Amino acid sequence: MKSLITGFMFVLFFTLANAQKSPIKFGEIPLEDLKMVVYDKDSSASAVVLTDFGQSSILYNQTEGFTLNFERTTRIKVLTKDGLDWATFSILLYHDNTGKEKFSGLKAVTYNLENNKVVETKLKSDAVFKEKVNANYDMMRVTLPNVREGSIVEITYNVISDFLFNFQDWEFQHTIPTRWSEYRANIPEFYNYDKYMQGYISLAVNETKDVSSSIVLTSKDRSSGYGSGTEFSHDKITLKEYRSRWVASDVPAFKEEPYITTSKDYISKMNFELSYIKFPDQPIKPIMGTWEDINRQFIDSPNFGGEITGNGFLKKIAEEVTAGKTTPEEKIDAINNYVKQNILWNGSSVKYTDTPLKKVLEDKKGSSSEINLLLASMLEKLDFNVNAVLISTRDHGFVRQNIPISSQFNYVLCLVNIDNKQVLLDGTDNLLPTGILPERCLNGSGLVVSKTGTHSWVPLTAAVRSLSYYNVELTLNAQSELKGQVKRDQSGYYAYSGRKKLLAKGKDDYVKDFISGRSWEVDKSTFINDKEVALPFKEAHEVLITDQVVSTNDIIYLNPFVTSQLTDNPFKTESRKYPVDFGSPQENLYTCRITIPDNYVVDELPQARVIRLPGNAAKYAYSVTMAGDAIMVTSNLQINNSLFSQEEYPTLRLFYDQIVAKQSEQIVLKKK
Repeated sequence: MKSLITGFMFVLFFTLANAQKSPIKFGEIPLEDLKMVVYDKDSSASAVVLTDFGQSSILYNQTEGFTLNFERTTRIKVLTKDGLDWATFSILLYHDNTGKEKFSGLKAVTYNLENNKVVETKLKSDAVFKEKVNANYDMMRVTLPNVREGSIVEITYNVISDFLFNFQDWEFQHTIPTRWSEYRANIPEFYNYDKYMQGYISLAVNETKDVSSSIVLTSKDRSSGYGSGTEFSHDKITLKEYRSRWVASDVPAFKEEPYITTSKDYISKMNFELSYIKFPDQPIKPIMGTWEDINRQFIDSPNFGGEITGNGFLKKIAEEVTAGKTTPEEKIDAINNYVKQNILWNGSSVKYTDTPLKKVLEDKKGSSSEINLLLASMLEKLDFNVNAVLISTRDHGFVRQNIPISSQFNYVLCLVNIDNKQVLLDGTDNLLPTGILPERCLNGSGLVVSKTGTHSWVPLTAAVRSLSYYNVELTLNAQSELKGQVKRDQSGYYAYSGRKKLLAKGKDDYVKDFISGRSWEVDKSTFINDKEVALPFKEAHEVLITDQVVSTNDIIYLNPFVTSQLTDNPFKTESRKYPVDFGSPQENLYTCRITIPDNYVVDELPQARVIRLPGNAAKYAYSVTMAGDAIMVTSNLQINNSLFSQEEYPTLRLFYDQIVAKQSEQIVLKKK
């Protein structure tokens, strides 16, 4: 007689003894919190997270199998009008064609203290909205009622998910201070997650315990022959459940400072990625895979690699677009410009195409992947060595190369290899020349998706230095006015910004914006190369300046920086816990020639100064000289490294302090 094992039924019995007590009980509001007017650890806070508690557990039931259960309770004190936005909560829910996460158990209440009595206002159903975020995510938005200064808002909810890969990450830090943040994770040993903590706060509690649990394996045996029937056998095995607990207390607000990619890269947070699954007596099932696996996944996808090698109709178009072009550079430029001029980016940053490329051409709009895979496909039809590149934009966060998961990417570029040189292309913005990526793409490295199956990385750095050059020619008249011309040449990303502003505002409003806050009169303005994106963007203004000179009796005080003066240090804090990212190298050059009246002589000129950072990472040179009846000023600020570590920050901050001080110095003239 032969037995046929038709299935397993797992029953998990998790030991609940010694469970930690929850740090918050919904509805129990301490009176001292309601009376709070100012948060004692941050008097500037508009609101404070009093308690934020979450727990994720992988559980099992006979009907649905293993599910991921997430429960959260959050309590926030609103202190000022600026804190009212914290009465709206956003909850992401994942879905695909196999199912969706279930949102349940929602309770939300606003508490106010009125005549020394606690008044509760409960959430109404019409204050809950569901919005589509993208193909895989919806957003539940919950706005609490009757919120004002002094209110406490509290919310609790559950999310039940079949998607065990989508383990809830946890942010311990927000843009307002947090008094207590706690997260717990209960994971059976079958599921192995890579966990990593980012950010700079220290955890008050960081512990993991393994607790013995039991599994009963129930197998169903069907025998054949006379008197056949079904027999059940039960095997009990023991396993471990890993229970982790993380706590952060008195967490300061995350302050976003200048020159940062995105706060998501640096805010203190616990991240989870499902690495593999291992059930008893079964082989390991890898989930995370390798970069080679991801390379293969994309190259084999009809909505990615198939778009490059397919779409044969593009060959004729590509040949027509490049007719008469002889060099590879000319052909690449022609194809790139054709795509930019004919397809409008719809603002969507995704990895795969949703629309056939033929329809993208017909509709004249598409996502970043559709535009750049179209670009790659057209170049492939001309026998160029072309690859697609997966990247993460600056606002999406940097890529961790030690964690091979495709969810780190949100954008696609095109890479062309010519004469042992790599040229990165992006067809989403027609104000950038060929080979210059949008600034949003300058973020670490991109994954080159190769037909050979071997992945590689390409640096996403600026191909050019951004230059702003002011050339000013002025004459000081008897009325203490400066009259003359202000010219500016811009290249790189400065030119891009100038052209974009001119296109959006028009010439008249562009000039109004240029002189905003100044006592200037502009007689005439001209613009050169405003549409020729491969050339420097030039502007010239004939001006009368009445607010730059201070006269007292026979003395004139004059600051030579009629524009582009650095009046404040952008780096305010004494220390910084994350890098300074300028995006690209840049140079700001200012030259000025001021002719002074015959009846005046120079009494005092600022001294020349050269300031350098170690390794020539940045340099500032300043000089003021006299040539005949004219004062000659030269100021040159070079940022040669686009990235400065937090260890380099104090030196960089001092560097800017010295520039601000130098540029504030006056020229002193006196009457003969």
